[in-house]
Amino acid sequence: MRAMPLVLGGLGTVAVILWLATAPAGAVAPSPEAGADLAARWCAGCHVVGPSGAGTDSAPSFAAIAGRRDSAEIRAFLVKPHARPMRGFSLSTREIEDVAAYIETLEQRAETGR
Repeated sequence: MRAMPLVLGGLGTVAVILWLATAPAGAVAPSPEAGADLAARWCAGCHVVGPSGAGTDSAPSFAAIAGRRDSAEIRAFLVKPHARPMRGFSLSTREIEDVAAYIETLEQRAETGR
């Protein structure tokens, strides 16, 4: 009986990922620039958010997150963050897309050396 909440929670996460991945045809593309602005305002209190090291290091840097997580994992985490300082912190779907797009640019920079 204890497994039921875990199964339902897992199904909910999968549903959110699928919903985010299938945006309507007329949807606006995610903006890495808007994501960088959001990260600087909301995330830099704990994370190093910029490629130049802007922010603090009490939580994993965004570059480290980009290197360890794929796009779907990043979006799923941002839908329902679970780290203690992030409890009660919620982003709109648009903000999630923008922050995830920004984090993805950090991975691309690391791959190209820029």
